[in-house]
Amino acid sequence: MYEVDLLIPTARFVFSVQGGRVEVSSEHRSPEAFIEYRRLRDQRPLVGMTTFPNTLLLSGPRKIVVDPGLPLQNEPLVRALALRGLSAADIDLVVLTHAHLDHAGACADLLRPVAVHERETRASYWPLVGGLLELLALERLEGEAGELADGVEWARTPGHCEGHISLNVTTATGPVVLCGDTIGPGREEFDAMEPSGPSAAELLASWERIRTWRPTRIIAGHLPPFEP
Repeated sequence: MYEVDLLIPTARFVFSVQGGRVEVSSEHRSPEAFIEYRRLRDQRPLVGMTTFPNTLLLSGPRKIVVDPGLPLQNEPLVRALALRGLSAADIDLVVLTHAHLDHAGACADLLRPVAVHERETRASYWPLVGGLLELLALERLEGEAGELADGVEWARTPGHCEGHISLNVTTATGPVVLCGDTIGPGREEFDAMEPSGPSAAELLASWERIRTWRPTRIIAGHLPPFEP
């Protein structure tokens, strides 16, 4: 049995450059800020966005951090743990739903064993994080599903990327699914079970896998936690 604690909630910071000045949107919520990003991108020539994912702590038989986040989150993550009476040394395992930099970069201040699907280690973006992660005790997950601990199972849920995994966590209030970027940037398509785009078939299969866990709560990478 585990407790799921949101250490750092997701946020999006949208900026544009106009006449040599940087303007930052006041809307930081996700997915609302993503909508603002798309709107500005259609209107202005130079628009960018920095995104923090949900960073989670699983407390139970093991202490597990899921998706530490961007390098910018290094110190905030350590401070978030300290507020709960924990240090990096208290963390047994870091789990990456996938190895994109915005989910993996903050491993730099944890320096704990990291679990990631082995398909991610062969992806074109692996060099952005692999130099750091390969210095750590790296647990390469293989196959389609398995267990990280009693009460924490994983399954490969591709669509966003090939090595993407989701976690099914047993809690006192029922299963909680941590699904990274398998759902998003909004949830409307997931609610309707009607994905779009070139990875639609993979996403639908992944969403069906998530549904089979009958979660009481879903926490995606860049959305507030929600009840399905």
